[in-house]
Amino acid sequence: MRFPRFFLFCCLPASLLTACVQTPGTNPDTTRQMMQAAQNPEALARIGQTALQTGDTNTAITFYNRAALLRPDRLDLQLGYAQALTAGGKANEALGLLIPLAAKNPDNAQLGLITGRLLIETGRQREAVNLLQTALHQAPSDIHILVALGVALDTLGNQQAAQGYYQKALALSPDDVAARTDMAISLALSGSYQQALGILRPLRGELAGTDQTMHSAAVENALAMVYGLMGDRAMSSAILRHHLSEQQARENLDFYDTVRHTSAPVASSY
Repeated sequence: MRFPRFFLFCCLPASLLTACVQTPGTNPDTTRQMMQAAQNPEALARIGQTALQTGDTNTAITFYNRAALLRPDRLDLQLGYAQALTAGGKANEALGLLIPLAAKNPDNAQLGLITGRLLIETGRQREAVNLLQTALHQAPSDIHILVALGVALDTLGNQQAAQGYYQKALALSPDDVAARTDMAISLALSGSYQQALGILRPLRGELAGTDQTMHSAAVENALAMVYGLMGDRAMSSAILRHHLSEQQARENLDFYDTVRHTSAPVASSY
């Protein structure tokens, strides 16, 4: 990938930037501005965030890393760096940064949530549960933490405990799409297919024609999974083939069959 000249300039070490002052034809004011930007955490973070929004994760990582090194006391810069690492497929590196931060800041519920979600994504659900429970103690009415705890427990096979957290989230916000969708998935995993469909079908209708594309896709995937777990491959396949390739649809259907023919997991101690 070819980076803009400004980006490459800011990535140069300070010694090379100083040498650039002597380069014939270089505007001294421009050079000075670039050198100042390279030492300004705010400017570096803005460039990193812009790069992240445009999908340029390598640039985002570079600039957020520089900003975080300049101001290691700034939690927002550390979080930006972790976000860039995660977007760049470096989740373990991001966790290497986030876990110590969460340990130092146990009263920061948002930091606990971000770290907990990433632990779930990387298959470290038990650690996620512990961290999210600490975060929930700080923010007992945070719907996102409640839902994340439910997801972690669902992946551990403890559907009953998971559904308890979803119910708490729905008591606080009955229309929350994520809580409703994840509750339906949990019900399906525990064999309550009709209850799951009773949630997902109306939700699908509510989202039709809206701009909530991510939520709509999640509901469609959940419906396909429920029908797959029920053994209705035709219905599941019809839903999947609307937004997946033929190969991806087959892989999902095979996965649903595997889950369906596997005995229910033993509930965890959580």
